[in-house]
Parts: sequence; C-alpha cells; structure tokens
Amino acid sequence: MFAPFDYDIFTVKRVCAPQALHLDSENIRLSSITTSSLEVKPGSLFVPLIDRRDGHDYIQDAVARGAAAFLMQAGHAVSKKLTKEMLTKAIVVEDTQKALGDLARFHRDRFAAFIVAVTGSNGKTTTKEMLAQMFRAALGKKSLSTEKNYNNHIGVPFTLFRINKETRVAIVEMGMNHAGEIGYLSRMARPHAAVISSIGHAHIEFLGSRRAIARAKSEILEGMPKGGYLYVPKSVAEHETISETAKKHGALLRKIDASRGAALQIVEASPKGYQLQIETEPVQFSFANAAWVSNLALAVQVAIDSGIQASQVLRAVRSFRPAAGRMQLRRGRFTVIDDGYNANPDSAIASIDSALQIAAGRPVICIFGEFKELGKFSKTLHQWTGSEAAKKGVAAFFGMGDDMRYAVQAFSKASAKKTGATWFRRSDTASLVEALSAYPKSAVVLVKGSRSMKMEEVVDLLL
Repeated sequence: MFAPFDYDIFTVKRVCAPQALHLDSENIRLSSITTSSLEVKPGSLFVPLIDRRDGHDYIQDAVARGAAAFLMQAGHAVSKKLTKEMLTKAIVVEDTQKALGDLARFHRDRFAAFIVAVTGSNGKTTTKEMLAQMFRAALGKKSLSTEKNYNNHIGVPFTLFRINKETRVAIVEMGMNHAGEIGYLSRMARPHAAVISSIGHAHIEFLGSRRAIARAKSEILEGMPKGGYLYVPKSVAEHETISETAKKHGALLRKIDASRGAALQIVEASPKGYQLQIETEPVQFSFANAAWVSNLALAVQVAIDSGIQASQVLRAVRSFRPAAGRMQLRRGRFTVIDDGYNANPDSAIASIDSALQIAAGRPVICIFGEFKELGKFSKTLHQWTGSEAAKKGVAAFFGMGDDMRYAVQAFSKASAKKTGATWFRRSDTASLVEALSAYPKSAVVLVKGSRSMKMEEVVDLLL
C-alpha cells in the first residue's frame, strides 16, 4: 500500500524508536510511505511487514528504486546481507507492524478531522460507502474514506495517512477475525463516532460464540473519547453485550429503527426498492434489500447528527452506488444477482430475502459457494442456511464446496417439493449450467459465496 508522507527521518525515528534521542539523524525529508517495494518512489519510506512473505527480503529492491529510508526489525537476519551504505538508511524498530501503527496514530493526532469508525459482521463496507457518499456530497474532497475494503492492521494506517489539514471527515472501516484487532485499530484512529452494522456468525471459528463476536466488535469503542455516539440497529443481536460495553466506555448508545423514531423511515417496499422518508422529504432507494435499508438508516442518522443537511443526504441516497460484487443486478439468460464478493450464513439469508423481494413471485435459484471461517460450527450453520432457504420458498438450491453439501441436504429435507437441490464440485460448472437449463428465463439467480470460492467466475459464466 502507498500514501503521501511528509516527515523527516528524525521524526520517524522519534515516533518508532523513542528510546534514543536520534539527534544525529540526517535532515532528509520523506515524501511517501509504502509496504510494497514495487511502489517505492525516490524519497519513500519503505515498511517491510512480516506476513505470508517477509518484506525484509525486498529491502534491497526498495533501496534500488529510491527509498530514502526503511524500517528494519531489530535483530533481523537481513542486516547481515545489506551493505554498510544500505544500513545507513535503516531505522531499527522493535516491530515493523507496530511502528506502522505508531506512525499512523502520530499522523492522525496532528489533525482535527471528525473520525467515524464502522464495523459489523455484515454490511460494514456498504455502510461505509453510504456514509462516504453522504459526506462527499456535503464536503467534497474535504472528506475521505477507506478505499475498497482496506480495513485491517495495514489498510487502516494508510487510510489515516491520507488525512491532511483540509480533511474534515474520515470514514474508517475496521475489520477483524480475532479478538483484540478492532481495539488496536480504534486506539490508532481515535474515532468520535462509531457504527456497528450487525452482529452475525462471521469468524465464529476464531471467536467461539456470537457473544464473543459482539465483544470483539464493541472494541471499536476503546479509542473513542467518553461521550461519543455508538450507532447500532435496534434489532442488533447480542444487544446486552454491546450496551454493557458502551456503558463501560462512556459511549452514548443510539439504537436506530427505520420503522419509527429515526431520521430515515420506511414508507413502502416493492420489487424495485423502497420508498423512504428522510426527515420530512420522500426519496426512492432503488435497491430491494432490507439489510441495506438498515445500513442506510444508520448512515443517515450519523450524517444528520453530524450536521449534514437533509438535502445533501437525499442527493447521496438517490445516487448511491454499492461496491462491486454486492447485490448487483445483471442480465443474461436469467436475472442474475451478483452478490459473490463474500458471504457468511447471516448475509446469505439477508440476500435470499432481497432476491425474493426482487423476484416478486418468480422462481429464485440460489447458487452458493461454501462459507469459510466457521470452524466447528460449519456443518450446523450450512444446514441452517439450506433449511431457511427452503422455508422461505427458494425454488432451487445449488451448492459448491465441501461443507455446502450440508446446506443442500438440509434444503432437500425442508423443501416441500423434495427436489431442486444439487451439490456440484466447484470445477464442474458445465453440470451447473445444464441443471439451470431446466428453469424458466424469468427466474432470478442469486450467486453468493466466500471470497476464496471466486463466485464472480460463476456469474461471468451465467452471463
């Protein structure tokens, strides 16, 4: 990742390795910061991270491309491979990942931007996009947000590095799959307001229970000063856990219900979307997705509470564009709903509800790829997905990936017709296409699965 960066080497050393004075530091100005040697430009600070690959292996390449300095983990074997001249550019730190976070927090603290942090089991990226588009409608380039879904311990620092003296608002998405991760990001970003879009079963393999997931998501409050607002749907799961955490951190909890008492209220639902009212003004939201309306209600309330005019919020709602791979209607032989960016059981059920609303009585066919990171709960949650699909009236259920077998079996068991459920190998797309040929062109096909299943390839095949 890459970001502009305007600090001298002395400042970087004082932030990353404060145990020494570093008064002998050269007066060299750094112009950018990056974790990829391929993105290094003359004057860059290169940060080698240790993950699947060790970034220290690319220090020589970074220096050759013009890096003015690089971080280096203390005691790392690479120091023996570097020339004396290269080592003069080294800034030795205890941990390069921690140093990146320390720099991001230092940078963020220099500015007065209003920070809104967003997390959730489902809907966090959509909520972030909604907020970003609302604040952009009001503030233009004085607002910024997380790009794509760069929401982890690497992405959040680089979002913060983009803040400058012109920035008024930053919308920062925060993701996690282990306890402690969001707390770390929150203490780095120090948000003034926070949103938890939902609590579901995503990452339950690592956290063990939905209550533990709620506690991990509630870590978003750890960096927020007392008196800040936490926004959640009124129907959010594990609300007691969230309420207790909010009270502990002195946060003001706002439970948003689109049916009453919120800045946004639902007037009417249809296959083409929702007729809404924001403050006193009517507006059409052109997406038939109840989960997105919940996300929208949160975003609207945050924007209105932050002082954004209703007219600017309305403009953003009318022109809202979701991120790629999320409930996008595409036309082929069938009406295809491309929702293949990622998936878990809760988001799958929400997408089925949306598909049924869009279909308006036409048959709905699910093509689901396996859900990942469910651990010992995988069989039960796949079965629940298949059973719920059948109960809701899905016409056919096609599954791919080992544990999606359980969903197919549960669909067959719960389906009144006892037909229309088939499991395929992920590579056997020819059989999938043949099975689909039995269904009318009027059918609506919902494609969804975890990221590693690459369900966008199935969408392309159907088109």
